[in-house]
Amino acid sequence: MLRSGPFSDERVVGLLNARFVPVYFDLGRGSPAADKDARNFVVKARKEFGGRSVSTPPVLIMTPDGEVVAEISNYATEAEMLRGLRKVLKEHPEYAGEAAAEAKRSRLEQARVQDCLGNEQQVTALLGGVDGSAKCTAEETLFLAQVARRGGKHEDAAELLDSLPAALASEVAIEKALLSWIKGDFAAMVKPLTGYPKAGARSAEASYYAGLAQFHLGESKQARATWKQLVKAHGDNRWSYRADWAYTQATNKRKAKQRRMFTTVGSKTLLGRHGYMGRQNPDLAER
Repeated sequence: MLRSGPFSDERVVGLLNARFVPVYFDLGRGSPAADKDARNFVVKARKEFGGRSVSTPPVLIMTPDGEVVAEISNYATEAEMLRGLRKVLKEHPEYAGEAAAEAKRSRLEQARVQDCLGNEQQVTALLGGVDGSAKCTAEETLFLAQVARRGGKHEDAAELLDSLPAALASEVAIEKALLSWIKGDFAAMVKPLTGYPKAGARSAEASYYAGLAQFHLGESKQARATWKQLVKAHGDNRWSYRADWAYTQATNKRKAKQRRMFTTVGSKTLLGRHGYMGRQNPDLAER
């Protein structure tokens, strides 16, 4: 569920890779994702995870020496996970410093890290903000539009997108579709997203949101077909996990509406997973 939810979020993933060492494994001894050394490391700090039957564990933030400095719920939303990670870095500045190679990266890559950290002023200082967008490259302006969209400054985002050259038309199309998603204008999303280049860097993302648009337009069968094709085309991709979540919940919509939590127990998923559970996919909620 974590890979479908918060670990499919661009800023969560970016922050994990920039300031943490993410380790994924299964506590179960017989699981394909089992890791004996990782299991022993965690059980030493949390003995309750050493039994045969273990309740769903939280995300543990640990030092290299095995000290648990924070826990974040396994069912956390994307926003909750991002706040939790940022809080850990604020409370433990000894682990929050930038890597030596980070200062050598392009200003756009540095700005991406600062955005993950929630440092809006540093992003502005690096790229000049909306008023200084003329000094930015087209790619930097596109990033500023994304920052504005996520920050709720939708008019600023649209203005920046309109200033981009034709070479970035596909990127502008998907960004404008995401602005339509925020407004709940699902009909406006379908054409630009289904027309996004299959070989484009954001093809999986475009397919995921195309499926959402179809779903909210009442075309559930077509939405499931879109998500199924996404997983087939992109395999082990963060958007594949989120699409699997949406597909399975949409398939079991009647059952899912009867409970607050969501589970795939007893259901066939696009990725062949079974027995994972958590909150319902917020993207499928009525809007």
